[in-house]
Order: sequence, then structure tokens, then C-alpha cells
Amino acid sequence: MKLLKAIELSMISIVVFSENYSSSSWCLDELVKILECRNNGQLVLPIFYKVNPSEIRKQKGKFGVALTQHEENLKDSMEKVQRWRTALTKATDLSGLHYKEGYTESETQFIQRIIKEILGTKLKRTQLFVTKHPVGIDSRVDAIELLLDMKSNDVRMVGIHGLGGVGKTTIAKAIYNRIANCFELSCFLEDVREKSGTNDDIIKLQEMLLSNISQGTYVKVDSVPKGIIMIKERLCRTRLLLILDNVDESEMMVNLLGECNWFTLGSRVIITTRDKQVLTTFGKDHQNYELEELNQFESHELFNLYAFQKIEPEKDYSEVAEQIIHYANGLPLALKIIGSDLCGKSVCEWKSALEKYKNIPHEKIQEKLKISYDGLGKTEKDIFLDIACFFKGFNRSYVESILEACKLYPGYGIGKLIDKCLITVGQSGNLWMHDLLQQMGREIVQQESEKLGKRSRIWCFEDAYEILTTNMGSSKIRGIKCYSPQLIMMPIEAKAFEKMKYLKFLMVRNVHICEELTYLPNGLTLLQWPEFPFSLPSNYYPQQLVALEMPRSLIRLETTFKLGVQLKYLKYIDFNRCEFITDLPELCAPNLEKMDLSYCQNLVKVNESVGFLDKLRIWKLQSCRKLQFLPNNLRLKSLEQFLLKDCLRLEKFPNIDPEMKCLRELNLRGSGIRELPSSIKHLTRLSSLDLQDCKNLRYLPDDIYKLQLLIELYIPTAKLRQTCDYLDGFSSYGFLMLDFLSFRGNKNIIELDFLMKPEYFPSLKSLDLCATNIVSIPESLSRFTTLEILDIGDCKQLREIPRLPQSVQIVDVSNSCSLNPQPSSRLLNQIGEFLGIFPNKGCKGTRSRISMDPQTSSTDILDEVRSYHSVLPDMGSKPEDDYFIIRLPGTEIPKWLKLNHESDGNVISFWVGRTFPNIFDVCFAFGLVKYSWTSSCYVCLSINGLEKESLLSTPTYEFSDHLWIFSLSNKKLQDQLNKSNPSEQNYVEVTCEMEDWVKNHPRRWGVRVECICCSQKSDVIQLPSPSATPSCGSSSAPLLPTSSCGTDMDQWAFNNGGESRHRPRRNHRPPPYARRPQKHYLSHFGWLRIRFRLWKRSSRPTRIPTATLKCRALIRELEEIGPRSFNNGEEDSGLSMAHTFVNDCSNPKLCPPSK
Repeated sequence: MKLLKAIELSMISIVVFSENYSSSSWCLDELVKILECRNNGQLVLPIFYKVNPSEIRKQKGKFGVALTQHEENLKDSMEKVQRWRTALTKATDLSGLHYKEGYTESETQFIQRIIKEILGTKLKRTQLFVTKHPVGIDSRVDAIELLLDMKSNDVRMVGIHGLGGVGKTTIAKAIYNRIANCFELSCFLEDVREKSGTNDDIIKLQEMLLSNISQGTYVKVDSVPKGIIMIKERLCRTRLLLILDNVDESEMMVNLLGECNWFTLGSRVIITTRDKQVLTTFGKDHQNYELEELNQFESHELFNLYAFQKIEPEKDYSEVAEQIIHYANGLPLALKIIGSDLCGKSVCEWKSALEKYKNIPHEKIQEKLKISYDGLGKTEKDIFLDIACFFKGFNRSYVESILEACKLYPGYGIGKLIDKCLITVGQSGNLWMHDLLQQMGREIVQQESEKLGKRSRIWCFEDAYEILTTNMGSSKIRGIKCYSPQLIMMPIEAKAFEKMKYLKFLMVRNVHICEELTYLPNGLTLLQWPEFPFSLPSNYYPQQLVALEMPRSLIRLETTFKLGVQLKYLKYIDFNRCEFITDLPELCAPNLEKMDLSYCQNLVKVNESVGFLDKLRIWKLQSCRKLQFLPNNLRLKSLEQFLLKDCLRLEKFPNIDPEMKCLRELNLRGSGIRELPSSIKHLTRLSSLDLQDCKNLRYLPDDIYKLQLLIELYIPTAKLRQTCDYLDGFSSYGFLMLDFLSFRGNKNIIELDFLMKPEYFPSLKSLDLCATNIVSIPESLSRFTTLEILDIGDCKQLREIPRLPQSVQIVDVSNSCSLNPQPSSRLLNQIGEFLGIFPNKGCKGTRSRISMDPQTSSTDILDEVRSYHSVLPDMGSKPEDDYFIIRLPGTEIPKWLKLNHESDGNVISFWVGRTFPNIFDVCFAFGLVKYSWTSSCYVCLSINGLEKESLLSTPTYEFSDHLWIFSLSNKKLQDQLNKSNPSEQNYVEVTCEMEDWVKNHPRRWGVRVECICCSQKSDVIQLPSPSATPSCGSSSAPLLPTSSCGTDMDQWAFNNGGESRHRPRRNHRPPPYARRPQKHYLSHFGWLRIRFRLWKRSSRPTRIPTATLKCRALIRELEEIGPRSFNNGEEDSGLSMAHTFVNDCSNPKLCPPSK
């Protein structure tokens, strides 16, 4: 302990690596401590004495041998050995001195060189204080060090940007301390923004920089231009580390760096800033690092260290501490300030402080965050406050359109806010900002006036209620957001908005009024009021309106869209479910982009003018059941999505102008359309055409093949012409991009041999023939090399299924009960090949044929499939992105799954190591409950207390009396483990969530996982015994005696409800070679879902059926000629499988003599 304390108090540590260094655990512990101290600024100089640094880095030779020996001696402390290995690797990356065997330099001279190195360079550099508690610093410094590429001899420049208080300066200091000794000279200029207010201040900064790079000699600068020239002269002489902290203007970069090509080779420059735009001065060759907030674990650790002076919180404080950490949202500044303020105070004081912080930001945090806001121009400040008060989480394009009408130029302004790290844009294009930045913006608005009516923005429901019910409004108010948490009746006066002449945004939800409004400001750009109970005031002219969103309201369009009124700003209309709309009148809205009139039950007619809206991109009219008349001609040049689903009375589709080339999706599902115009050929970019349930549609137009970019095509009722012109078109063109083709429910489909040719559909992945009258699947289907999904369920006339292509992954044959025995058997053979149960001896590209008794039933074969699963050879680890899902009839979890954790509750837990197990299977047994069509089952996973993440979800309305089995991508699970700050032991919880768990929960569910709490180690794969070793939350399963035969075999092969008449003994232990959990046999074959009626519950056999014996005999024949040997030891009879061995050539001692 004294030695470790001495290391902590040292300025510099010299580590001498000799060939026997790693054999000493003391030396290795000291090295770990030294590198920890290095992160706090201690200098470290490695000396490689007669040992090659690469041998240490790669841990070979004596270093590798010693570490292996440590691992054997410390089997219970493997984490410690891993720390030693990491420390050795890091140490070799440091700049040090190497003394080789046979040097002409004597050891004395070498020691003198070490002393000179320390005195000459190392100790002259003053280390910078980083922070009291350096939490989360190492990983970020490592990432930036990678960008700096210290081994490269070119000039590297890295910019660190992020919001205020995120720790940019702290990280920059830590980097300086770590790498400064690698350079001849170094300089850290702190808080450049604060020190560059005047011309004299800039000159002082130049003098500080010049003095630092002149080895401490004071340099006088007369003017800024002269200072730039002097800096240029010195930068080109010396290999330099230069860090400029908190730079907010590009001009300052020029004053201190001049041109970025002035630096000597090997130099490194680091800039920290809140404004990403500043970094463009570097040019295109620089690297940017966005510093993000702390994660959940780091936040807890940092806050606890300041609030409790230790990592773990006090027990009584844990709940309120969690709320405060959530409030800080990973911002180190907030965690540090609040933690320090609350240290030593009572729980009551903590709770009171938290309530205060939620309403009034902490002054020190507010002051720090407000710096970026103060640097904005007036329009950018307005944009920031509008987003903070109204538009956080809204789509960027939508917000820009609204603010553009307010003359705020958001195209530039929002970009400026992003550069300054005040807002971010999510992957879906929505605007976001840190919670504390939002609170800061709202606090700025609250400080405008103590009177509500004098503030520019109202966003709190209580404030909005007071303003609107007491007539307190004024011309100062720019926007009102009145979102009631529940539906209320608000007593708003008819003239409540009369004083708010400059109101731009009115956003109301869950509010009903009893008096019709007589006034709305004409300057509104956003009007959002769902379920508005009246029409808009007759004197309201929406000339400035950008978005009109009034779904489920009683609005009448004849008063809203007055004849001749130009709506040049209007872009978004939402009248979803407005039952009073009967006609869509003339619209003078040249910039309209999105119009939603879906579920307007009484809409009959659309005005001709709507067919010429050049900017309209999205038009929704689905479920307008009385709609009869669309414009006769459509010239919607920008239209991308046109939805007419369930428009039952719409019989005629308009003519399409040749200029209408942008349409990608046309949905006519369930409409009354009788024919499609020949002009549909002009929709050359159409990718999805849905004609499902169009019962009046007789034929598809002959030119349908000209839609070359179609990806999805639904043809459920129309007949396919077999004319020469039609087929010649297909043979000349085909659907080169078609991915999904559906004939679902099309009773006109009897045979498809004339159409289903590979050259017509070279990209087809999914073919849906469900509920058609097809008799035989075309033979040509076996040549479709891209086909993955084939749905032939409910095909009552289906008799023949040919060979399927090698690419097929999902097959649905449910309720196709007319299959002849031979095609049924052939299909099951292929299923066996898919699952890896029967070897594939066919030619490449098709599944091989395996002759089987045509009388063999699906029950017998699938029973055998599941029985044989237990004796499969080890298929190896599944690919990173592999997963599969199966749904089968059944009420009991099959024992062949060998689940080691089962539950009838909603949580299963287990422990894993640093690597998530490759085997992770989940099975649910749903009972006879009739689930509602809205019910769903959600499976979530949490590791080490981290927030739950959804793994998979599925509707359960078809799951009565079914099993649901799935296995997920190992990569996804490992990624989640990596985010949880993993250790050698990591706690995992799998949660099942269903609505009304008490009534709807599955009968039972479980997990099969190679967890560290269930140690089942062996070198041989488990044989087909139903035994399961109880472990860690799993329940004991019945075990079979070694002399098990037909009845018992049937019980464990696939338990599908009902009790066997023969109960196997519970305490029989499986042989020692049968305890290793094998990998799932689907793991090499991706996602394979097969829907098939397995058996009738009333006909479960109580003995081994003849067909099963035939199938088993066939399998034995295949084994003898297959690439792998399956040697069956026979004791009592040829049927016994209790002592079956698997020979994978890995351990010949375990295999009996083969026949």
C-alpha cells in the first residue's frame, strides 16, 4: 500500500521492462497503478532493457508464457490478468527508450541518457489539473488519441465540439497531459473566447503562444498582424503540440494559427469549441470529434462521487438521486454542481431542491449554458426559443416551413444552432435539444415579464388556461401551446384571441369549448386544434397559414377556403375524420405538399383544381367510403404517395398526365375501381401498386409491364391476359425490380406456368399465393434463385408442390389440406434439408430429392425431425446477423429445446460473461385463450440494470394453442451487453410484456442460453434424452430411463399437450457424455418459419409408428453414406437411442467401434 501511495504522489514514473518483468505480479500491479496515475497527469517513461517492445505488445515469448501461468494460478481472478494484459499493451504505445543487447553504448551512458531525457524535457512541462473525479475520461481520450494518430509524421488537426458543460476543456487537458511529452514544445491556451474580447487581449494571447513555443522566453508583440507573422516563423521550426480551448470565432483561429499549413511535420493541433462552424478553418483534412454526454453508468458514478464522496449512493437517497441524475441527463457540469451542492444535506432537502431545479434552473448551470445562446443573432435566438417552447421533437422540414412564413430564415438559422450544439437532428429528421438547454430557453422567456400576458411564448397548460379563460392576452404573445393532459371543457370567450394580433402559433389538444369563436388572428402560421367543435370564424382569412391540422373536427370547408383567397404559404392540411366535409372545393394553394382527408365518411367529390397542385407530395383519401368523383385529369408533378384504400364507391380512376412521373406508391386496395387507364404507363417511377380486394377490377392493362421500377405488386382479383402482346411485353421487359408479388385471394388464379418464369422476375423475393385456386406450383419456381418467401396457405385446390429453390427461407402451407401424399412428403424432405437434418445431395441451386414412403404422414416425419434434432452434430456458431422464428401448434414447451430457464411469471434472469452466449433461444407456450386481435406480446432484455430494450414483438390474436420459438442475432445481443459496462459477471433479465397479464399471459415460457450460472461443460453433444439439469431458475424436467422406447420417445420428441400414460423416472441421471448443450439446428439457415398442421391432438400415438421406423431406417442409410458418421450403439434392440454416440472426430476415445 505504501508503494502504491508513493506512485500516486510522484510526478514521473519510470518503468523498466526486463525479460522476466511479467513473471512478477507485484510489478504488474504497480504498472496498472502507474497507468491510472498517468490519466491524472503523471508522466510515464518506459525503458525497454534488452527486450523488444513488440514482444510485450503482442505478449509473446517469456511475457506470453508468464501471463499464461498467471491465468492458471488465478482462475478465479481472470479480470485481474486481463487488466495486466491491457496495461502491458498500453505501456508499449508510450514513447520510451530502448537498450538492446550488443549496443556499443554502455549501460552507464544509457542511464545518463535517461537522466538527460527526464531533466531536459519531461520535468520542464507543468502538468495541468484535469478534474477531481475523472469519470468517463479515459475512453474519450483514447478515441481522440486514435484520431491524432501519434505514430504518423504528418500534421494532424482535431476539433472537439459539443454543448456547454459537456467536458470539452477537461478532455483537452487530459489529452495534453497524456501526449505533451511526445513533442519538443507544447502549449495549452485556455478559454480563448474569454481572453479575446479586445485587440489588446488578442495581442496578449499571441504573446502567450509565442512565449510558450520559445521555451519560456518572453516575446513582445506590437500588433495583431505582426503577431501572426511572428507565429508563422516559429511554427515552421518546431514539432509542436498546440491546444486552443473554447474558440468561438473563425477569426481567432487566423490570429493564432494563421494558415494551417505553417506547422512542422509531426505537429498536432487540437481545438475545442461549441461552434462546429469554427472548425471549417482547418479545411477538409481535419478530424472532428463530437463529445457526447455521459452514459447512465458514468452519470451515476460521477454524481455519487460528488454527492456522497463514494461510488455507491446512500440507501435512503437512492430514489431521489436517480431522479436528479435523470434531470441532469448526462451533462457533467450539472452532475458536478448539483452533487456538490447537495453533499451532506438531508433527504428532505434533496427532494425540495429537485422540485426547485425542475422549475428554476440552477444559476451556475444556466450561466454556463447561456453563453452559446448569447452568441446568437436575433433571428437565431427566436428560432431557438420557438423550438425550446413548441417544436422540440418536430420534423425539421415541417418546422422550417412554419418559421419561414415568420421571416426567420430557418434554413440558415437552424444550421447555425446545430453548429453551436444547441440543437441536434435525429435520424428521422426530427429536432432535439438537451433537456437543460430546453429549460434554459424557457427560463429566458419567463424572465421577459412577471405577467403572463406580457411574455412572448406560453407552453405550460396551466398558464395557457389562465390566459385564455381570463382574457389576459396581449400583442406580445407569439405562440400558445395548450395541451391538456386529459379532455376538458374550457370556458373560452368568443373574443379570447382578439388582443393577440401577432399570434403565430396556436396549438391546442384535448380542449373543448362551448362558445363559437368570433375572431382568430390572420397572421397565424400554425393552427393545430383536433376535435374543434365549430367551423372557423367567417372573418378569418388564413393567408399566412402554413399548417392547418384539425382532425376529427366539425370544420366546414366552404367557410375556410373562401373562393379566390390565395393560400400561398399553405403546405400541410390534416382533416382526417372530419365528417362534415362533403366536397373539397377549389384550392388556391400552389405550395401545398401534404393533404390528409382519410376517413372523411361523407366526402363525395374533389374539385378539378386539386388535380393540378404541382407541389403536392402526399395525398391520403383512404376509407372515404362515399367518394365517387376525383378530378378527371391528374397532373400532380410532385405526387409520391396516393392512398385510395377502401374507397368503395370510387369506380373510375383519373387519366394520368405524362408529366406525373414522381408517384411511387398507389394504393387502391378495397376500392371500387373497375379498370385502370392505359395512361398508368406514365407512372414510370411507381414502386408499389396495391390492388388487393379490388373486386370490380377485371383486367390489368396490357402496358402494365412498362412499370419497370415496381417493387411491390398486389393482384388479388384481376385476370391475367394470356394474349401474345401481353406475354411478348413480359418477355421483352419483365419486372426487373419486383421484390414482392401477391395474388392473395385471387380465385381466378388456377395455374401460373405461362407467367412464372425467372427471366420475368429476376429479383423476386416473396411470392404470395395464399387463398388462391392454384392446383400446382409452377415447376419453373425452382429456378428462382432470389425467392425467399413462399406463401401457399389456404390453397384448397393445391395438389402439387415441385422442388423449391435453394434460396427459400419461409414457407407457409397452412390449411392447404388437399396436397397429395407424394408432394407433401417431398416438401417435408426439403424442410428437413432446410433444418440441416437430411443431407443435401442435390445440385447447387436446388434442394436434393430424398425418396420417402409416400404414405408417411406429416405427423410422423415432423416427430422424427424433432427427435433427430438432439443427435445433430455441432453446427458451429451461427452468423452474426442470423436469427429465426417459428410458430407451431402446441400447448406445452417441447423438451427437445432443453430450456435451462423456465417461468410462468413475466421475468427470467441469468448471468453471462463478457461475451454474450451464441445460443439464445426463447420459447412461449400460449394456451387455449382466445386472444383479441389487438393483443401483442413484447419480449425485452435488460443487462446490468440498463434500460430495457425490445428484442421482438408479435401480435397474439392467432396464437391460441400455439408455440412461438425464436432465436436472435448474437451481434445485437453483444452490442447491448457492450453498452452495459460489462464485467466478468453480468446480470441479464428477459421480460415478457402483454396487456392484462393476468388474463392473457402464456401458459409457460423459457430460455435456452449458455449462461455462466448453468455450467454444463463437456466435449460431446447431448444425446436424445429428455433430461435437463436443474439450474438457475429452471425447473426440473422429467427424465427418461436408458431403456426408453416408443411411448417415452413420443413424449419427449414433441410434447403437444396431454399427459403420457407412462411417467418416466425423475431421478435418472444422464450419462456424463450427454450434458453439453448443442447449438440450435437452425443456426446456419437464417430465418425459417414453417406453418404446418403437425397432428390432431386426439391422435397422438402411444407407440412408435411404422412410418417413423421407416423414416429412421432411411436416416441410418443416409448416415452411412453421409459426409459425417453417426455411429449407433445398440444394446437391447435396434430401436434404442439412449446410448447413441456422435462422432465428430474431435475425441476418438468417446466413440465405440463403428459397424
